[in-house]
Amino acid sequence: MSERKIDVLVVRWYERRNATIVGRWLDAAREHLPEAVPVRFGDTEPLRGRGGPAEIQAAWDDASPLLFLVGKKPVYHMSMAGGGSGWPVKHGPTAVQSLNIVAEPDDVRVKEFALALMSEDTFYVSASVAGGMTLDRNALWGPAEQPEEAYLAPMGDWLGLPPSPPAWALFGKDYARLAGGTSYRNGPWVDEKLQARLSEIDPAQRYARKMPRGLRRSAWQLITGR
Repeated sequence: MSERKIDVLVVRWYERRNATIVGRWLDAAREHLPEAVPVRFGDTEPLRGRGGPAEIQAAWDDASPLLFLVGKKPVYHMSMAGGGSGWPVKHGPTAVQSLNIVAEPDDVRVKEFALALMSEDTFYVSASVAGGMTLDRNALWGPAEQPEEAYLAPMGDWLGLPPSPPAWALFGKDYARLAGGTSYRNGPWVDEKLQARLSEIDPAQRYARKMPRGLRRSAWQLITGR
């Protein structure tokens, strides 16, 4: 059998929605992590898109809700919040980009790539380990036996920082003020008021009590679908 279990480093960038992600991703990848330059892409499997910046940008323009991308080993999966409007359910103001790579949390190139990809719209970046994913030849699939950090922006609405710290985290300017610094690596985690209440059964109660403005839809927007 070719299948084997591996640990995967999952990096996520939480941002206010913007149209700059493709250019930023390619620039950061070329400089710090060439394996993250996409070789195939698309919004449905199998990923049939190929080409350079223009083709990737065109695919992103049409993709909704996500554009999926594949790089070269050890990068097995990437995704960007797409720019298309075809998705039938309106999403909130938060966009999420992700990278799945077989690497140690301390990998310097991954950290440099994460920093380079950040923009004024980025407010939280996390790196966590998905333990025990399945690698079958060049295909990586889950679920992980030990999941990575919970996804914190369902339907584009930000819930807040996680209740427990990831392997490492970077904060944009909004959270740098609230959390007391621009990064986390060991030491005390952030104030409980900033943490999403993920154990709450009622989805309306899962939001952190304190967060930067404009990262989720208001109750009125959720009701009206605006």
